Amino acid sequence: MKDYRPDDFDFNQTLGEITQGIKKPNILICGATGAGKSSVVNYVFGEDVAKIGHGIPVTRGITKFQQENIGVVLYDTEGYEIGTEKVSNYKLNVETWVNEFRENESDKHQTMKTANDNSDLSNQIHEVWYCISAANKRVTDMDIDVIRMLNRKKLPLAVVLTQIDNVDAEELQAMEEAIRNNCQVEFFRTSVSDDEVVISALNDYLQWDELIKWAIDHLDESLREGFISALKGNLAAKKRLINHKIIPLYTSGAAGVALTPIPFSDAALLVPIQIKMSLHIMKTYGLDQKLGNLSSLVGSVVVSESGRLLAQTLSANLFKLIPGVGTAIGTTVNTAVASSFTAAMGYAISEICFRCATAVFEEGKEIEWNDYFNGENIGKLMTEWFRVARRG
Repeated sequence: MKDYRPDDFDFNQTLGEITQGIKKPNILICGATGAGKSSVVNYVFGEDVAKIGHGIPVTRGITKFQQENIGVVLYDTEGYEIGTEKVSNYKLNVETWVNEFRENESDKHQTMKTANDNSDLSNQIHEVWYCISAANKRVTDMDIDVIRMLNRKKLPLAVVLTQIDNVDAEELQAMEEAIRNNCQVEFFRTSVSDDEVVISALNDYLQWDELIKWAIDHLDESLREGFISALKGNLAAKKRLINHKIIPLYTSGAAGVALTPIPFSDAALLVPIQIKMSLHIMKTYGLDQKLGNLSSLVGSVVVSESGRLLAQTLSANLFKLIPGVGTAIGTTVNTAVASSFTAAMGYAISEICFRCATAVFEEGKEIEWNDYFNGENIGKLMTEWFRVARRG
């Protein structure tokens, strides 16, 4: 196989291309002052999403939070304090802004639209999360009015009941009944208490996972990658996205390279695709923010190992485990070989990244990256993929 060095690849440029290719959903966060909006955002997406100083005021009472490396755009309403004159203005401010947002973004879209662009979704508010603090022990008329107004605009809307550790079961039930009877929207119970005893007692009540599932389900398919990649945790959702969408994207690219069977000696043509796939996987798990020397790691794992592993795979006849591939192997790499090998590589990288992310983000461990990213681990996982593919 021809040599392919890590220095031949622009890692930063490729990460930038991956980032630019991810469509970001626009999420409007509403609720009264003290309703726990920031706590909800920080719990779901992490504190980096709405860092102080990164917000851009877009109009009176609305602040936009957007960062290049984070896959969602948040619009945060200023809120209002019960019993002040801001209450009467809140609904008008939100409604006016939603109308203007749709009009302004639609105008921009029409100006930039090309003959081949008929599916842009950037001119929409894709979801609304309306936060109500259970600590207030009631749903206000203003809450109901704003929720009904947003519903009339056909916006996917979820009510997030925050701070439920501040109410008893009867009080919580009364608030839920008020939402159910007056708003006819889905609602989800949450708390971000630091007290482990409290969280344990609330275990049967908390619905963070249900909220996130609702959010994913109500997004257009093209927007889900941005949302899922922006999540603070939810590694299982990220793994499903990678295995069902991201890896198949690159296996198709590898098959395209080999539409005209390429000599085995030219199989290095697949390496850039596999590197980009690996970077995409790492970014989705959030590991690109953790790796101090990403180019060195990916270079040693993918560039150095890809040719050796392909040679081993061929010599071990592992491709014969896949129906329709076994008789195709000779001195060339065809579409079946290229796509299968790339899929196996993607599975291996995804599984290793999943293990790393679990250790780093969920268990708080300091790990040695080389203990995870090495040829032995990748080889074992690729062999496992081939055997599973055979059984399937």
